[in-house]
Formats: sequence, structure tokens, C-alpha cells
Amino acid sequence: MTKTMYQLGVMDLYPIAANKTKIENNPFFQAKMKESVDAERLYAAVKQSLCEHPLFACTLRYKKGYYLETNENDFILIRADEESRPLAFGDATNGFLWQMCYDEYNISFEWCHAISDGRGAFAFFSSVLCHYFGADRLVEPALELGLEHFYNKAEKGIPQKKQERGFATNALPIIKRGYRTDCHILKAPMSEVLTAAKKNDSSPAAVLPPLVSMALRKHMKPKVKNKNVSCNVVVDCRVPMDFQTMHNCIISKNITYVDRYDRMDFAHVSTIYRAILDLAVQPENIVKAATETIDMLRPIVSVKPRFLQKALAKVVAGVTKHSESNFTFTYLGKMDLPDEVMSGLADFNFRSWTDFGECNVAAIDFGGTLVLNICENYQDKRIIPDLIDICRTVGINFETVDVLTYEQANLRLKI
Repeated sequence: MTKTMYQLGVMDLYPIAANKTKIENNPFFQAKMKESVDAERLYAAVKQSLCEHPLFACTLRYKKGYYLETNENDFILIRADEESRPLAFGDATNGFLWQMCYDEYNISFEWCHAISDGRGAFAFFSSVLCHYFGADRLVEPALELGLEHFYNKAEKGIPQKKQERGFATNALPIIKRGYRTDCHILKAPMSEVLTAAKKNDSSPAAVLPPLVSMALRKHMKPKVKNKNVSCNVVVDCRVPMDFQTMHNCIISKNITYVDRYDRMDFAHVSTIYRAILDLAVQPENIVKAATETIDMLRPIVSVKPRFLQKALAKVVAGVTKHSESNFTFTYLGKMDLPDEVMSGLADFNFRSWTDFGECNVAAIDFGGTLVLNICENYQDKRIIPDLIDICRTVGINFETVDVLTYEQANLRLKI
């Protein structure tokens, strides 16, 4: 095997610095099959996909700085259901920065963000599913770094209204339990989500965050003065910038629900969120946000020696855990997969632990159904039922599919 070295950008290095901190984040995909999983077919599909997505075929190395290098070890697939799957990968997966588990009908995939973001990981997992079902999928490796491609200190961007600060942690008491969380799996017709915004070209990112904010506000302590709810919306830069990369290529946009929104028609509130997001994804503002993100993270990820970087990262994580935002919303979009694949899938889940705040709402459009995985650690367990009731008032009829305890698996790699 020919070993190749791959440079890492700041958004690739940031998850390495965040490893073992309060904001370590390793998302989870799960595909439910209509027929029993064939382990041999799955192995062949992963092997072929690793050739097409070389970053996932790597391990992490360090020499004057972190980088990825082609892993000479064989990858392994783990026969285990979600509850019994290993909670550490890296050393346990022959150096690969991901793990894939399967049982009779489910295939799950978890990865460290040092390889790629959700869109890049979904591209890899999609390739696995395509090869598993024998569907053609053309993949051309795009290995240029992500946000570094847009870096430009001269870009001032289009002016955006500064968002107000969200509520303090003590406004909603939480449960502290490490990397465990309660996960609520909800489903609703995608058409109802778009109708609620009264715009067919709207997005769940403009509809769901204000509704979640309403539910959180309803359960705050009566004496709380600041009931603003700040949502960190994950933004993929690839489409608006017409740029492809397998590396991390995301920024985030904070949008705050404030008191005056309670007096507005919901469609108007959704329009405000949509307008804020539309402005955030203008090329000038993406360049500005990418530049600011690099300038903010570079001093952290470039600290030497490594033990000082780890010490600094723990301090930063402790501060940003509850100050960056009150909750995160991430939407992967529509599963754009061939008919051969979609006809073989019964369900799909995408979830992410609460790295910032105490709630993470992860969404995907699976065959016209919006699937939400809401991970939260609030003491008050009426919040999500009330969210469902609030959604119903605007015409979105969510069904609760499951409520379970979810624990994030983490990268544990000695280098």
C-alpha cells in the first residue's frame, strides 16, 4: 500500500484539540435495512468506498503537527447493536478514526470530525450504501482544505444584525452525565414543515429552531429575566460557494429568539430566520465567517507542545460549552440516493451529542419524511412533548417514534 500524507485545516484540527473535553463531538448515522445485513457485502462496500474517500482510509499522525496518513492496517466491522456497541474507537479500530457496527437489520457509523464534517461523512456512508446495493455512484476525491480556501482578511462582508445573547445555564436545570443524553426520535411529513413557513422553498433550518426555542422558553424559571434562546445553525459552505472538498467545510450562524417574536405570526418569525440565514450564506459573508473562524481557532490548534494545547482546549471547552449557544441545529438535507438504495432502506437516523448547550437537534429528509433526533439533558422532561404540541399548532404533526438513552462513542487513540 502506498502511504499518502494529508494536511489538516483548522476545522480538522479543532476536533483533535477538543478530544476528551466537554465539547468533543462524534456524530452517529444509522441505516435500517429492510432485509438482514450481509456482512460480506458490507465489508466489500466499505473497502471500495475507502478507495473513493481517502481521508477515511487514514489514521492520525503527529510530527511537528497533526496530519492524516494512509492507514496500512485492515479496517474492522463490529457486530453489535447500538446499545452494546463499543464506546471508544481509534486504538480499538486499528487506528481508523471511525467505527462501523451492524446487527441483523442496522448499520451504524460514527466518526471523529478530524476526517470530515457531517456532509463529508454522509458522502462516505452514502457510497457504502450504494456499493452495498450495487448502485453506481461517481465520486471524485476533492482534497483541497475547506475554510482555508476562502480566507481573505480584506473581505468585510455584508452587514448583518448582531444577535443577542441567549439565556444563562441556570434558567433550565440540566442533568450532568458525561457523554450520555436522552434522545427523542420524531418524524413528520416534510410537506408540513414547508407549509408551516408558508414558503415552498423554505428550509427546516428556518422552521424548527424558533419552535424549539418556544418550547425552551415555556419551561424556564418564572424569575428568569433573559429568556432569549440562541441557536447555533450549522452551515455547509460547499453549495453556496460552489466548492467541493472532503475536509471540514462548515461555519455556524447563531440566531436568537427574542421576546418580540412571541407577538408575531409564526410564518413571520420563520421568514426572519430565513432572511438571517440567506444573508449568512452570501459569498461575502461566508468568506468573512471563514476568515474569522480560522483566526479564532488557529491560536488554539497551533499551540506547542501538545500538553499545553490540551490544557488550553479544556479551558476553552469549559467556557464555550454554555456560552457559544443554547442549542445546535444541523440539517443534512434530502437523502439523494439512487432508487436501488432507497428501496432497500426502511429508516435512517442521524444524531449528535450536545456539544454546545444541552440540546442538539439533528435532521434529515428521508424519502419526504423529516426525521429529527433530539438529544437533550434537561431535568424537565416536558420540554419535548410541549415542542410536539407547539409544532402541531403551526400544522406540523410530529410522531414520537422512540425515546432512548444515547451515549456518544469517542475517539481514543494513542499517538
